[in-house]
Amino acid sequence: MDPMKPVRRRVVASTAGLLIALLITWLLTPYKDLTAGLILGVCVSLYNVLYMARRVRLAGEFAAQTGSTKARGTGMINRYLMVALAILIAMKYPDWVDVRTVALGVPVCYILLVLLEFWETRRQTSPSGKG
Repeated sequence: MDPMKPVRRRVVASTAGLLIALLITWLLTPYKDLTAGLILGVCVSLYNVLYMARRVRLAGEFAAQTGSTKARGTGMINRYLMVALAILIAMKYPDWVDVRTVALGVPVCYILLVLLEFWETRRQTSPSGKG
């Protein structure tokens, strides 16, 4: 079993909840360009985190099968290009998507990943088993 699967599931579920909240915000407030930028940034962030998790899993499997210590890449260029694409989309359509909020939305899933792992580690090490 993939040890990253529960972590991935928590990150996707938390991000889906955040995206639903952002969509409701987009529907109900006049700040549509700001909210659309956050939605685009969070979507790119989720893609990047899931892509990185997949590449790390593949690198681990490769190392376990071959016994090689040669490191495989984690797709850094691909993740940079996704962020660049999101910023280019925001620059092409400035009336619909705000570039600043795209930049704010990009690190959201990385921060969420760290927070969820910290919470899980703290929950496992507490004596009562409660977070």
